[in-house]
Amino acid sequence: MIAPLGRTDSERAKRRRRLHGAHRLVASVLLAHASEPTENAPPVAAWRAWLFAGWVLLVTGVYSAAMLGWL
Repeated sequence: MIAPLGRTDSERAKRRRRLHGAHRLVASVLLAHASEPTENAPPVAAWRAWLFAGWVLLVTGVYSAAMLGWL
């Protein structure tokens, strides 16, 4: 990447402020509003946690095998 030349610190600060405002606008449009954290969230069942861990390992293994040309 080629760095832009000739920008001063004040120009960078202005650009940063504009980008921050744009980021906040996009986030407010696309993301749901933050809610209060739930104190009484039910725990995840152990079998679901292990099922998810196994699924992650399976997907990682299949991907690795495909990248190594074994599949």
